[in-house]
Amino acid sequence: MVNPHDHDDPLRALGSALACALIAQILSVIVAAVLASQLPGGYRVQSWVFLGVILWTVAGTVVLLVRTAGKTNIEASGPSARRPRLRPRQVLLWLLSSWVWPLLLHRRR
Repeated sequence: MVNPHDHDDPLRALGSALACALIAQILSVIVAAVLASQLPGGYRVQSWVFLGVILWTVAGTVVLLVRTAGKTNIEASGPSARRPRLRPRQVLLWLLSSWVWPLLLHRRR
């Protein structure tokens, strides 16, 4: 059964971009934990590095999601609309982009 209010959902317009962003952020947490655990120093140093990296990637993910929000296909709604598939390549691109997002912003200006 189709919910008549689905077309009003602003998150639905983000579609696969939102899914990729969330999966990439989960992978970023894992990568940040591994990187922080390899650093010399005590737990305090490792936890601050982990926190810094997580804040960096969250900021990057949010900035990239906001920049791509206007470029999604909003017209594709309804039960017969074809949903874009989530591909591993897209997730890896989002993961990489969430780490190097200042370079992407600088390049676009």
